[in-house]
Amino acid sequence: MDKRIPLLIGLSTAAIVAALCIYLVTHPAESVVRIPAAEPPRTISPAMQPVVAAAPVSAARSPKTVAEWIADTASGDAAKRAAAIAALAEAPREQALPVLGRILTDGEPQIDRPLALRSLRELALNQGDADGAIRDAVRRAIYHGDDFTKVDEVQETLDIIEESQLGQ
Repeated sequence: MDKRIPLLIGLSTAAIVAALCIYLVTHPAESVVRIPAAEPPRTISPAMQPVVAAAPVSAARSPKTVAEWIADTASGDAAKRAAAIAALAEAPREQALPVLGRILTDGEPQIDRPLALRSLRELALNQGDADGAIRDAVRRAIYHGDDFTKVDEVQETLDIIEESQLGQ
């Protein structure tokens, strides 16, 4: 009789494991991640997209235009905001940097932050970052960003900016 008890326990355990495996195979998990159909899959990160050679910052660009772009970054109209953020990539670095840095950490996560990241990258590649202020703004987004911050893309941009500064 003493030999039957361990045998019964072993068979019962095997039966429970088999039943659990069958259940898991026939009933898929309810927490399946669904990707919205409206959003196309991304094959290349924004940080790796080529930078269009922007015209050098001209003295003809009036401060009023830059001030308008800065004001438009707080607009309720997403298209106006996006255009202003993209335009700041060609603005004087001293004026654009504080605004783009703020947007990178506090802006709307789906549109404004990626645009601000791209503008900061273009600003650094076209106007330089000898004092490291642009890199500091990008690092701030990595270290102090929220759950919506795409850390991999931000880190990739930081790497690109740092590599560009090595050659200068």
